[in-house]
Amino acid sequence: MTMIEFPPLERSKTYEAVVHRIQDEIFSGRLRPGDRLPGERQLSEQLGVSRPSVREAVRMLQAMEIVSTSPGTGSSSGLIVTARPSRALTRLLGIHVALSSYDVSEVMKVRVALEVEAVQELANPDRTYDLSAVEEALGRMRDASDDRSLIHDLDTEFHLELARATGNTLLADLMAALRASVRRPMDEAFNDVTSWGAVKLTILEGHEGLFEAISAKDPERAGDLVRRHITGFYDSVQSS
Repeated sequence: MTMIEFPPLERSKTYEAVVHRIQDEIFSGRLRPGDRLPGERQLSEQLGVSRPSVREAVRMLQAMEIVSTSPGTGSSSGLIVTARPSRALTRLLGIHVALSSYDVSEVMKVRVALEVEAVQELANPDRTYDLSAVEEALGRMRDASDDRSLIHDLDTEFHLELARATGNTLLADLMAALRASVRRPMDEAFNDVTSWGAVKLTILEGHEGLFEAISAKDPERAGDLVRRHITGFYDSVQSS
């Protein structure tokens, strides 16, 4: 576990400068996941800023999930640099969707691009992937009731398992963030659907066909199916 010393900041700088300095240390590679930051008092002295500034910076870093507090004593306690980007990505993207910084249709287009990439990789004839979690998610949807919220959860689970199966952590985290960011508007769209039985069947058939194309190692068909599945479903619930 690495412990580094921080050169002083200019006294006129605010808590944001403390955040930027720690981010710079991460970008440089001097701070890595699992490293422990100096305590509040020590960090204040090293950076030449007040303890309240350090305290506010730590709150900001914790909200961004860059650091977390580990209780206890010893080298594994205190403020630890963490590596849990998915929740931070989800929260940030969700806020911007809610504020209309990003339209739902824009999020869906990015989702399509990412998911086409994922399924085409899974269907690559030259590669082998473990699809057991995807198959289990598909089975749960087959056996599910008609509860709309449950179906939405299972639909999300199926698509996230596809992303996770690629082994690409960034892809899986981005997919999770994109799905979560539009959860509220899509829940509303689900609840407004009148012909729910037909919509549920469409979702299930889309998943079945996609899983078959991936299992058959047909990347072109898999990409085309997931594109039509996502855009077709989105169009259908928006027009219901």
